[in-house]
Amino acid sequence: MARHSLPLHPGSRDTTPSTSDVRKRLGGSGQSEPGAGLVVRFVDDPGAGTLGVVLFRAGDELHVYLGDGWLRRTTASAVAPLEVAAPDSLAAVASDARVFASLRSGDRIRYQDGSGELSSGVLIEKCRYGAILINDQKRMLGVGFRKLWPMPSPDPT
Repeated sequence: MARHSLPLHPGSRDTTPSTSDVRKRLGGSGQSEPGAGLVVRFVDDPGAGTLGVVLFRAGDELHVYLGDGWLRRTTASAVAPLEVAAPDSLAAVASDARVFASLRSGDRIRYQDGSGELSSGVLIEKCRYGAILINDQKRMLGVGFRKLWPMPSPDPT
């Protein structure tokens, strides 16, 4: 199984990327089936102890985040759930992946922009590793899954 680098860097800022470019950079359009956010170990690699977090599942196909921007596309039979506590770094990614999996197109969301500030918008399209959204200033953006959260519910009081 090949390892692939997640497209985390925007590339050249000389041109404005098209929606198609952003969609491709975020892994292509897709809503994960249940299983995103599960910390797994690779059963075909028992000695090395390779661990990862499921970011996307479609049938038997899994996209597993390995850390440091690396992704491994594999099958469900090649992994098993981790039965001990996950390392903190993977636990944080797993939590973010579960939150992202709960989001749906049309949801009001919060996101962290390039300067680290929180902004809000509407999720337009889910991709495998992030989403395309329209912010409150009516700009279309692509945002990675670790920087997206549901909008908090208004306080009923």
